[in-house]
Amino acid sequence: MEMARYGVALTVLVALGLLFVNLWLRVSAQAQKDEARRADVIIILGCAVWPGERPSPSLEARVQHGIVLYQRGMADYIVLSGAIGRYPPAEAEVMRRLAVGHGVPEQSLILDTESRSTIESIQRAGSTMQEHTWNTAIIVSDPFHIYRALMMARDEGIRAWGSPALNSPTYTIPRLRYYYTLREVLAIAHYQFTRLF
Repeated sequence: MEMARYGVALTVLVALGLLFVNLWLRVSAQAQKDEARRADVIIILGCAVWPGERPSPSLEARVQHGIVLYQRGMADYIVLSGAIGRYPPAEAEVMRRLAVGHGVPEQSLILDTESRSTIESIQRAGSTMQEHTWNTAIIVSDPFHIYRALMMARDEGIRAWGSPALNSPTYTIPRLRYYYTLREVLAIAHYQFTRLF
């Protein structure tokens, strides 16, 4: 009986280990793919604002990448998503300032200052797309974040492609890349588990 329990426990551990490795590889592979193509809108997912209303390096990297896509004519509109975090103002507002400062016209920017999570950002962006009868989107975020964002977009019925901000320090610095990739794998597992119930 004891051996049977050990066998079951070992099987479960091996299965979880394989699932973990599989998710890690998927997240890492997606992180290196830039699938950007002409779309109706670019969705830039927010992250931390630092004291003094400064964008964190990752936030700045995301916005800069989104601006490049916009300037290349990949979409005519940009959704900036992110509420107030630890420091004001809202992430979307700081992103707006950066975009306008680099020549993006105000009328091309749509701010979502309410979203506090990836899923909220995706859902609100989906609502915005419905209001404007838009069908396609490019999602911009840190590389490790793209896989989960695209998964959520698919679940919300959004046809989207990922375009990672490869110069974000959370990706270019190896120890940060490993940490945040691990965090993403756990976040994906949690998201998939909660979708079952």
